[in-house]
Amino acid sequence: MTAHTGIATNLSTWLTAQPSVQYRRNPWFYFLYDGAYLLAFLALDAWILATGQGPLVQWQWWYLALLPVVIYVHILLNVFIHNCCHGNFPRAINRLIGEIAGVLVITRYASWEIIHQRHHRYSDDPERDPHHVMPNFWRFLARTMLVNVEKQLQNQAYDQFGDTPEMRRREQLRSVLSFSVMIPLNLAFWLLLGPEAFVFLFLPAQAVGWVHVAHFNWATHNAHSPTGDYKPVNLDHGLYWLGNRIWFGLYMHANHHKRANIFNPAKMDEVLARRAAARAQ
Repeated sequence: MTAHTGIATNLSTWLTAQPSVQYRRNPWFYFLYDGAYLLAFLALDAWILATGQGPLVQWQWWYLALLPVVIYVHILLNVFIHNCCHGNFPRAINRLIGEIAGVLVITRYASWEIIHQRHHRYSDDPERDPHHVMPNFWRFLARTMLVNVEKQLQNQAYDQFGDTPEMRRREQLRSVLSFSVMIPLNLAFWLLLGPEAFVFLFLPAQAVGWVHVAHFNWATHNAHSPTGDYKPVNLDHGLYWLGNRIWFGLYMHANHHKRANIFNPAKMDEVLARRAAARAQ
Protein backbone atom coordinates (compact mmCIF):
# COMPACT_ATOMS: atom_id res chain seq x y z
CA MET A 1 0.00 0.00 0.00
CA THR A 2 1.42 3.39 -1.01
CA ALA A 3 1.36 6.45 1.22
CA HIS A 4 -1.28 8.04 -1.01
CA THR A 5 -3.44 4.93 -0.84
CA GLY A 6 -3.12 4.84 2.93
CA ILE A 7 -4.14 8.49 3.23
CA ALA A 8 -7.10 7.93 0.92
CA THR A 9 -8.18 4.89 2.93
CA ASN A 10 -7.93 6.77 6.22
CA LEU A 11 -9.86 9.72 4.79
CA SER A 12 -12.54 7.41 3.43
CA THR A 13 -12.85 5.72 6.82
CA TRP A 14 -13.12 9.07 8.58
CA LEU A 15 -15.78 10.29 6.16
CA THR A 16 -17.93 7.17 6.48
CA ALA A 17 -17.56 6.15 10.14
CA GLN A 18 -20.18 7.35 12.60
CA PRO A 19 -19.05 10.03 15.08
CA SER A 20 -19.98 7.81 18.03
CA VAL A 21 -17.53 5.18 16.77
CA GLN A 22 -14.76 7.73 16.35
CA TYR A 23 -15.53 9.19 19.78
CA ARG A 24 -15.18 5.81 21.49
CA ARG A 25 -11.74 5.43 19.94
CA ASN A 26 -10.48 8.94 20.64
CA PRO A 27 -11.31 11.00 23.75
CA TRP A 28 -10.10 14.09 21.88
CA PHE A 29 -12.55 13.54 19.02
CA TYR A 30 -14.76 16.49 19.94
CA PHE A 31 -11.86 18.90 20.11
CA LEU A 32 -10.81 17.89 16.60
CA TYR A 33 -14.37 17.88 15.27
CA ASP A 34 -15.66 21.13 16.74
CA GLY A 35 -12.25 22.74 16.39
CA ALA A 36 -12.34 22.05 12.65
CA TYR A 37 -15.82 23.52 12.37
CA LEU A 38 -14.80 26.57 14.40
CA LEU A 39 -11.81 27.26 12.17
CA ALA A 40 -13.81 26.61 9.00
CA PHE A 41 -16.58 29.05 9.87
CA LEU A 42 -14.20 31.68 11.21
CA ALA A 43 -12.36 31.45 7.88
CA LEU A 44 -15.61 31.65 5.92
CA ASP A 45 -16.78 34.69 7.88
CA ALA A 46 -13.41 36.39 7.44
CA TRP A 47 -13.47 35.73 3.69
CA ILE A 48 -17.00 37.11 3.30
CA LEU A 49 -16.15 40.24 5.27
CA ALA A 50 -12.79 40.74 3.55
CA THR A 51 -14.16 40.38 0.03
CA GLY A 52 -17.33 42.36 0.61
CA GLN A 53 -19.43 39.45 -0.58
CA GLY A 54 -23.05 40.51 -0.35
CA PRO A 55 -25.98 38.34 0.75
CA LEU A 56 -27.02 35.57 -1.59
CA VAL A 57 -30.66 36.50 -0.98
CA GLN A 58 -32.01 39.81 -2.26
CA TRP A 59 -34.83 40.20 0.21
CA GLN A 60 -38.42 40.69 -0.90
CA TRP A 61 -41.19 40.86 1.69
CA TRP A 62 -43.27 38.30 -0.14
CA TYR A 63 -40.59 35.76 0.87
CA LEU A 64 -42.41 35.59 4.20
CA ALA A 65 -44.93 33.40 2.41
CA LEU A 66 -42.15 30.82 2.09
CA LEU A 67 -41.83 30.38 5.86
CA PRO A 68 -44.00 27.21 5.97
CA VAL A 69 -41.81 25.67 3.26
CA VAL A 70 -38.62 26.60 5.12
CA ILE A 71 -40.02 25.09 8.33
CA TYR A 72 -40.97 21.92 6.46
CA VAL A 73 -37.45 21.64 5.04
CA HIS A 74 -35.92 22.17 8.50
CA ILE A 75 -37.97 19.31 9.92
CA LEU A 76 -37.17 17.16 6.88
CA LEU A 77 -33.45 17.77 7.44
CA ASN A 78 -33.82 16.50 11.00
CA VAL A 79 -35.60 13.42 9.63
CA PHE A 80 -32.63 12.87 7.34
CA ILE A 81 -30.18 13.31 10.23
CA HIS A 82 -32.22 10.83 12.24
CA ASN A 83 -31.84 8.30 9.46
CA CYS A 84 -28.15 9.08 9.07
CA CYS A 85 -27.70 8.18 12.74
CA HIS A 86 -28.74 4.64 11.82
CA GLY A 87 -26.86 4.44 8.54
CA ASN A 88 -30.02 4.41 6.45
CA PHE A 89 -28.47 6.22 3.51
CA PRO A 90 -25.83 4.52 1.35
CA ARG A 91 -22.63 4.27 3.37
CA ALA A 92 -20.61 6.37 0.93
CA ILE A 93 -22.83 9.42 1.48
CA ASN A 94 -24.49 8.76 4.86
CA ARG A 95 -22.01 10.79 6.92
CA LEU A 96 -21.85 13.54 4.31
CA ILE A 97 -25.64 13.98 4.33
CA GLY A 98 -25.60 14.05 8.12
CA GLU A 99 -22.88 16.71 8.25
CA ILE A 100 -24.51 18.97 5.66
CA ALA A 101 -27.94 18.68 7.26
CA GLY A 102 -26.41 19.17 10.71
CA VAL A 103 -24.90 22.49 9.66
CA LEU A 104 -28.17 23.66 8.11
CA VAL A 105 -30.07 22.98 11.34
CA ILE A 106 -27.20 24.51 13.35
CA THR A 107 -26.49 21.55 15.65
CA ARG A 108 -23.79 19.73 13.66
CA TYR A 109 -24.09 16.01 13.10
CA ALA A 110 -21.79 14.54 15.75
CA SER A 111 -23.76 15.65 18.79
CA TRP A 112 -27.04 14.65 17.13
CA GLU A 113 -25.74 11.15 16.41
CA ILE A 114 -23.94 10.56 19.71
CA ILE A 115 -26.92 11.73 21.76
CA HIS A 116 -29.34 9.72 19.63
CA GLN A 117 -27.35 6.52 20.08
CA ARG A 118 -27.44 7.11 23.83
CA HIS A 119 -31.20 7.64 23.64
CA HIS A 120 -31.68 4.27 21.96
CA ARG A 121 -29.43 2.56 24.48
CA TYR A 122 -31.18 4.06 27.52
CA SER A 123 -34.63 4.81 26.14
CA ASP A 124 -36.97 6.21 28.83
CA ASP A 125 -34.40 5.80 31.60
CA PRO A 126 -34.93 8.98 33.67
CA GLU A 127 -31.28 9.05 34.69
CA ARG A 128 -29.56 8.28 31.38
CA ASP A 129 -31.93 8.98 28.49
CA PRO A 130 -30.99 12.40 27.02
CA HIS A 131 -34.66 13.26 26.55
CA HIS A 132 -36.68 11.16 28.95
CA VAL A 133 -40.34 12.13 29.02
CA MET A 134 -42.19 14.09 31.68
CA PRO A 135 -45.91 14.94 31.69
CA ASN A 136 -45.69 18.65 30.84
CA PHE A 137 -44.34 19.39 27.37
CA TRP A 138 -42.98 22.87 28.08
CA ARG A 139 -41.14 21.64 31.15
CA PHE A 140 -39.81 18.78 29.04
CA LEU A 141 -38.62 21.28 26.44
CA ALA A 142 -36.83 23.48 28.99
CA ARG A 143 -35.41 20.92 31.39
CA THR A 144 -34.80 17.96 29.14
CA MET A 145 -34.14 19.15 25.60
CA LEU A 146 -32.27 22.33 26.58
CA VAL A 147 -30.42 21.17 29.71
CA ASN A 148 -30.35 17.40 29.99
CA VAL A 149 -29.04 16.82 26.46
CA GLU A 150 -25.80 18.62 27.31
CA LYS A 151 -25.64 16.84 30.67
CA GLN A 152 -25.99 13.46 28.98
CA LEU A 153 -23.35 14.37 26.43
CA GLN A 154 -21.01 14.90 29.37
CA ASN A 155 -22.18 11.65 30.96
CA GLN A 156 -21.37 9.85 27.73
CA ALA A 157 -17.78 11.02 28.08
CA TYR A 158 -17.64 9.88 31.71
CA ASP A 159 -19.09 6.48 30.80
CA GLN A 160 -16.50 5.98 28.08
CA PHE A 161 -13.38 7.48 29.60
CA GLY A 162 -14.01 7.61 33.34
CA ASP A 163 -15.50 10.19 35.68
CA THR A 164 -12.28 11.83 36.81
CA PRO A 165 -11.41 15.44 37.67
CA GLU A 166 -9.35 15.62 34.49
CA MET A 167 -12.26 14.39 32.38
CA ARG A 168 -14.63 16.85 34.03
CA ARG A 169 -12.27 19.72 33.22
CA ARG A 170 -11.98 18.43 29.67
CA GLU A 171 -15.75 18.28 29.32
CA GLN A 172 -16.07 21.86 30.53
CA LEU A 173 -13.65 22.91 27.80
CA ARG A 174 -15.46 20.74 25.26
CA SER A 175 -18.76 22.35 26.16
CA VAL A 176 -17.33 25.86 25.76
CA LEU A 177 -15.80 24.90 22.41
CA SER A 178 -19.02 23.30 21.16
CA PHE A 179 -21.15 26.29 22.02
CA SER A 180 -18.51 28.68 20.67
CA VAL A 181 -18.93 27.19 17.21
CA MET A 182 -22.48 28.53 17.21
CA ILE A 183 -21.22 32.13 16.97
CA PRO A 184 -19.33 31.98 13.64
CA LEU A 185 -21.84 29.44 12.30
CA ASN A 186 -24.78 31.77 12.85
CA LEU A 187 -22.74 34.73 11.64
CA ALA A 188 -22.07 32.87 8.40
CA PHE A 189 -25.80 32.39 7.82
CA TRP A 190 -26.41 36.07 8.68
CA LEU A 191 -23.84 37.15 6.12
CA LEU A 192 -24.91 34.68 3.43
CA LEU A 193 -28.66 35.19 3.80
CA GLY A 194 -28.72 38.84 4.74
CA PRO A 195 -30.29 40.24 7.92
CA GLU A 196 -33.90 40.12 6.70
CA ALA A 197 -33.86 36.50 5.51
CA PHE A 198 -31.93 35.48 8.62
CA VAL A 199 -34.35 37.15 11.03
CA PHE A 200 -37.65 36.52 9.27
CA LEU A 201 -37.05 33.09 7.71
CA PHE A 202 -34.00 31.31 9.09
CA LEU A 203 -34.43 31.99 12.81
CA PRO A 204 -38.20 31.30 12.94
CA ALA A 205 -37.68 28.04 11.05
CA GLN A 206 -34.94 27.05 13.49
CA ALA A 207 -37.15 27.85 16.48
CA VAL A 208 -40.27 26.09 15.17
CA GLY A 209 -38.22 23.19 13.87
CA TRP A 210 -36.55 22.55 17.19
CA VAL A 211 -39.80 22.84 19.13
CA HIS A 212 -41.10 20.23 16.70
CA VAL A 213 -38.10 17.96 17.38
CA ALA A 214 -38.82 18.26 21.09
CA HIS A 215 -42.53 17.60 20.65
CA PHE A 216 -41.83 14.60 18.44
CA ASN A 217 -39.58 13.08 21.10
CA TRP A 218 -42.17 13.84 23.76
CA ALA A 219 -45.31 12.65 21.99
CA THR A 220 -43.85 9.45 20.54
CA HIS A 221 -42.82 8.21 23.98
CA ASN A 222 -46.39 8.03 25.22
CA ALA A 223 -46.24 11.36 27.06
CA HIS A 224 -50.03 11.44 27.42
CA SER A 225 -50.06 8.26 29.50
CA PRO A 226 -51.93 9.01 32.75
CA THR A 227 -49.93 6.29 34.51
CA GLY A 228 -46.50 7.40 33.34
CA ASP A 229 -46.09 4.36 31.11
CA TYR A 230 -43.49 6.06 28.95
CA LYS A 231 -42.29 4.00 26.00
CA PRO A 232 -42.00 4.33 22.22
CA VAL A 233 -45.42 4.30 20.55
CA ASN A 234 -46.79 4.55 17.03
CA LEU A 235 -48.94 7.61 16.36
CA ASP A 236 -50.94 7.65 13.13
CA HIS A 237 -54.04 9.73 13.73
CA GLY A 238 -54.94 13.35 13.10
CA LEU A 239 -51.94 15.54 12.34
CA TYR A 240 -49.64 12.63 13.14
CA TRP A 241 -51.15 10.81 10.15
CA LEU A 242 -50.20 13.74 7.94
CA GLY A 243 -46.73 13.92 9.49
CA ASN A 244 -46.12 10.27 8.67
CA ARG A 245 -46.95 10.91 5.02
CA ILE A 246 -44.77 13.98 4.54
CA TRP A 247 -41.85 13.01 6.83
CA PHE A 248 -41.31 9.33 6.05
CA GLY A 249 -43.19 7.68 8.90
CA LEU A 250 -41.67 9.93 11.55
CA TYR A 251 -44.31 9.24 14.20
CA MET A 252 -44.24 5.44 13.91
CA HIS A 253 -41.73 5.46 16.71
CA ALA A 254 -42.36 2.05 18.24
CA ASN A 255 -41.56 0.59 14.84
CA HIS A 256 -38.42 2.71 14.69
CA HIS A 257 -37.18 1.41 18.03
CA LYS A 258 -37.81 -2.14 16.85
CA ARG A 259 -36.06 -1.72 13.49
CA ALA A 260 -33.99 1.46 13.45
CA ASN A 261 -32.36 0.47 10.16
CA ILE A 262 -35.57 1.06 8.18
CA PHE A 263 -35.77 4.51 6.58
CA ASN A 264 -39.56 4.76 6.79
CA PRO A 265 -40.84 2.93 9.88
CA ALA A 266 -44.42 3.24 8.61
CA LYS A 267 -43.42 0.64 6.02
CA MET A 268 -41.69 -1.68 8.50
CA ASP A 269 -43.84 -4.74 7.81
CA GLU A 270 -43.51 -4.29 4.06
CA VAL A 271 -39.73 -3.88 4.27
CA LEU A 272 -39.28 -6.87 6.58
CA ALA A 273 -41.40 -9.04 4.28
CA ARG A 274 -39.33 -7.96 1.29
CA ARG A 275 -36.10 -8.73 3.14
CA ALA A 276 -37.38 -12.14 4.21
CA ALA A 277 -38.35 -12.95 0.63
CA ALA A 278 -34.91 -11.90 -0.59
CA ARG A 279 -33.21 -14.16 1.97
CA ALA A 280 -35.42 -17.08 0.96
CA GLN A 281 -34.33 -16.90 -2.67
